[in-house]
Amino acid sequence: MIRPLPRWFVLTSALFAASTAAAANTPAGTLIENQATATFHPVTSGGQTSATSNRVVTVVQGVCAVSITPNGQDSVFAMGGDQVSFGFTITNAGNKDYGFPLNVSASGLSPAPQVSLYLDANGNNLVDNGERPVSSLNLPASSTAKVIAVVSIPVDGRGEALIKLVTTCGAAGGAVSATARILVAPPPTLEVQKNFSPTIIRPGSSTTVTVTTTNTSYYASREVVLTDMLTEQLALGLTFVPGSARTNVGVIEYTADGNTWSSSMPAVVRGLRVRVLTLEPDDSIQLTFAMQADEKAEGKEVVNIAVASTGQHNTNGAAKAEVRYQPAVAIGPVGNPTAPEGTPADSQSKAFAVVGQQVCFDHTVQNTGDVKDNFRITVTFPEGQADTQVLGAGGQPLVQPLMLGVNETALVRVCYTPKVGGKLTAEVSVTGERGTSNTTTDTVQQVLEGLPELEKSYTASGVNETGQVVDIQGGDTVKVGDTVVYTLKVRNPYTLPLHNVVVTDPIPAHVDFMSASEAGTVIGTQGEQTITWNLGTLAPGETRSLTITTKVSDRAVDGEVLKNIFQMVSTELPEPTSSNPVNTPVWSSTLIISKGVSKTTVVYGDRITYTLKIRNTSSTTPVENVVITDTPAKGLEYLPGTSLLDGKAVADPVVANGSMAWTVPSIPANGEITVQYDMRITPEATPEMVNIATASGIGAGGAGRAIASGKAEKLVHLDPLKFAPLADIIGTVFVDRNRNGLYDAGLDTPVDRARVILAGGRLALTDAAGRYHFSNVPHGTWALRLDPTTTPYPPLKLPQEGGLSGTQTVHIRGLTSVDFPLAPLGGEVTALRRTTLTIADVTVEKAVYAVQGGYVVTLKITTPRALSEFRLVDPLPGGATLKEGGNTLSTNLDAGENYLTYRFDWTGEPKAATTDPTVSWRY
Repeated sequence: MIRPLPRWFVLTSALFAASTAAAANTPAGTLIENQATATFHPVTSGGQTSATSNRVVTVVQGVCAVSITPNGQDSVFAMGGDQVSFGFTITNAGNKDYGFPLNVSASGLSPAPQVSLYLDANGNNLVDNGERPVSSLNLPASSTAKVIAVVSIPVDGRGEALIKLVTTCGAAGGAVSATARILVAPPPTLEVQKNFSPTIIRPGSSTTVTVTTTNTSYYASREVVLTDMLTEQLALGLTFVPGSARTNVGVIEYTADGNTWSSSMPAVVRGLRVRVLTLEPDDSIQLTFAMQADEKAEGKEVVNIAVASTGQHNTNGAAKAEVRYQPAVAIGPVGNPTAPEGTPADSQSKAFAVVGQQVCFDHTVQNTGDVKDNFRITVTFPEGQADTQVLGAGGQPLVQPLMLGVNETALVRVCYTPKVGGKLTAEVSVTGERGTSNTTTDTVQQVLEGLPELEKSYTASGVNETGQVVDIQGGDTVKVGDTVVYTLKVRNPYTLPLHNVVVTDPIPAHVDFMSASEAGTVIGTQGEQTITWNLGTLAPGETRSLTITTKVSDRAVDGEVLKNIFQMVSTELPEPTSSNPVNTPVWSSTLIISKGVSKTTVVYGDRITYTLKIRNTSSTTPVENVVITDTPAKGLEYLPGTSLLDGKAVADPVVANGSMAWTVPSIPANGEITVQYDMRITPEATPEMVNIATASGIGAGGAGRAIASGKAEKLVHLDPLKFAPLADIIGTVFVDRNRNGLYDAGLDTPVDRARVILAGGRLALTDAAGRYHFSNVPHGTWALRLDPTTTPYPPLKLPQEGGLSGTQTVHIRGLTSVDFPLAPLGGEVTALRRTTLTIADVTVEKAVYAVQGGYVVTLKITTPRALSEFRLVDPLPGGATLKEGGNTLSTNLDAGENYLTYRFDWTGEPKAATTDPTVSWRY
């Protein structure tokens, strides 16, 4: 039979299992004692029986147990370049202290992420400053610790990454691990576009910069920063325009140094950026701002790069701008410089021109660029076809280079003088110093030989001295009032008609219009008159004749030439064709010559003086190269060295064929010259000698007219019986106010028109200075008498009177002076006072005389030597008025006698009329 197992066995087995479980949480080294007691009923008879086991003592061994939580964390979404953190808790579930190695790894992503493990000492799930990476932990029994796994995802990482943290429990223990999952999405794709508008700018202008970044991916981005640094642009001459920055989203920030950013704009902006927290798919950031170029940027290409950043991803966008002027120029027909080059609108044409006659085309040049430039005009056509002239405004030669400002225009006239017949085509080009050019075309369809035939002539007539109308031969001069008839002939020599023919004749300024043929019309006032004929069409070979009648005006000037040219224009020949000139000389005045001789009755050996006066009667024009000719009679001999021109010595005349000729450079308008010369009476003299003089010259001015005088004759009689030595008597008749018998100028008064009678009956009248003259008086004793009926003053008594008042008897020889002093009316005049001032060797003698209406003062200064800075002051009485002369003298005084005379009016006491003079000088 089979025996049943005792129940206690089963019980003992249960107790053992319980003691094992309890030992895991029991510190190692703990003693566990166990003794079992069993109560049972034996199979055999008997009652309940108990039995006690032996005592079992157990020592608790160390048990290693560890756990990592959480395990299998939820997947985290990340992008390349992100940094992701995971927190883990490590628990020591054993019954003693253990050290746990920590190993963290990443798998499933290529390139693999970088993972670092940090002890989270404060349990805040953040890696704080001072928290270092860990690779193992020592944990007491039943304690925990927190660690943070920091995962740096590569920029180019894509896909799923498994992060695994593994630890082990002792050398023989098993590994415990926990995992976390990261889903790595591709980073957002940012596109950056940048442009300048305009891309070409000139110094001083600005361009608008537009920078745009767009998220073209399917994921929203992290923070996006759009940055545009301007440092290089600043160095090249482009500067940020303050206040010009704009953005559609985010905040604009500026930097002055490239490191510090602020929303406040600095004085110098070296960079700007826009920040947004996220950028959704297809959304964009747009930044616009302006930059201005200065002069140093000219000729430079500026490259600008903008950067869009999100996380570790950067995307660039670049654009270029050129800083340069954009010169341009255009030339075309006048008023249309910008006509498209090479088109009919950019060309000009004339149907008809003539060899040798200038034909002109007007053009407009315009600076169509954005900068001032210098331009030159060139004209090209087949060599030898024509001469050219480039003119500017006003018809003056164009000064090249031609400077034009922006949009400025200028008129350029190109004139051609064809040399050969045929067709003339020319290109007119303008070229700027900055390399721009433009061209237009001029064409003359037909160039013919020869010019229209224009001929001008004139006839003149005037009234002679008898009142008869006489013709004036061609080339002879006309005078004021003469009639001048001009004839104009026009002929068309071509095989083609000339249309709209207009003939104009600006008649000379110094003729007045009277009439014109063929319905000629006059315009303008006298002196500025032009006659015009509108002849219409002039058929091939046709000739027209026209006339103008004029009168020489009183405006005409002696010596001028009346110059006259008429002109013709037509549709085919717009440049005036001129006729031959006709020149009509004008001279209305003459030379007048008169002749005088010192005496008309002579004897052998006499010396006589001839005086020639030549007057130019023209009031406007001098006569030049005047030749004065004198043909002396037989018995007259010229005395060399005696020629005088207006009182000044001149060269002796040129003697040829018995005539003497003097040449005078000029006689001015309304001027007169005097020529004097002496002749001697020779034994060949005849009883009557006629001397004939003439003058001729050339009228100044354009006429060059020869002007002659009439003849001037002078008859001299020879009286051989009077051949004897002769003398001259001169003298002065005057009122001798101080009765000294001498003529004192300023004190004494000359008497004019007083008659002096020379014995023998010759008479002489005094001139305004009281002087008279008798010439050719034989030597000897002569009596002269003053006619008392010709002067109210009685003669003074003189020793030479011989008892006959007013009569003087003198012995005449050579030049003899005989004066007639007269007594003043009202009695004698005496000096109020005579005084003498002596200083060293200088003497001043003063005399004061009472005269009619005032007082006369004479001062005589006598010095043996010259006195430097001499000054004399003779004061007037109080209240006196100086009437004549001066009462002071300031000069460098010469040695000898010097005189000062003056007159004053005064109503005071005569005795007080005298004052004392003072003198001074420099030693």
